[in-house]
Amino acid sequence: MANYYHEINRMIDKLMHKVLVYDRKGFKINGKEELSLLDIHVLRKIGQQKHKKIYELVKDLEIDRGLIASVMKKLILSGYIIKERSEEDKRVYILKLTDEGKIMYEKTLDIQKNLLDFVLNDVTLNEEKAILKFLSKINQTTLSTDEGVNYAKK
Repeated sequence: MANYYHEINRMIDKLMHKVLVYDRKGFKINGKEELSLLDIHVLRKIGQQKHKKIYELVKDLEIDRGLIASVMKKLILSGYIIKERSEEDKRVYILKLTDEGKIMYEKTLDIQKNLLDFVLNDVTLNEEKAILKFLSKINQTTLSTDEGVNYAKK
């Protein structure tokens, strides 16, 4: 484990820094308005289904309703989503992608696919398994630390 410990730690730090910087600056897709990672994530959550109820989005993303509201406002003003009252329950609002939102959704999927293809282009099957195991463990620790597990004692 100790052979590449410092290099792995340094790369994780660099990656976290880049994610924070990119999120702060925003992503410009096709010269359009800059979208934060959260904006893109919300857009993609809505795009994965034909529509998404606001309370479902809040529950799925585990983010404060106020923050979701500001992201929704930005996406509505950008012309990517629309907000409608539910036909079944007038108290409930539903979010849907506009045609422009569907195009942006597809573009984000293409960008992610291209990035993943670039990363995995010259990787062997065993290396893919190692990457998957590494990402799985990172995902497990982030879930576990939310539940109060302390890995520092291990």
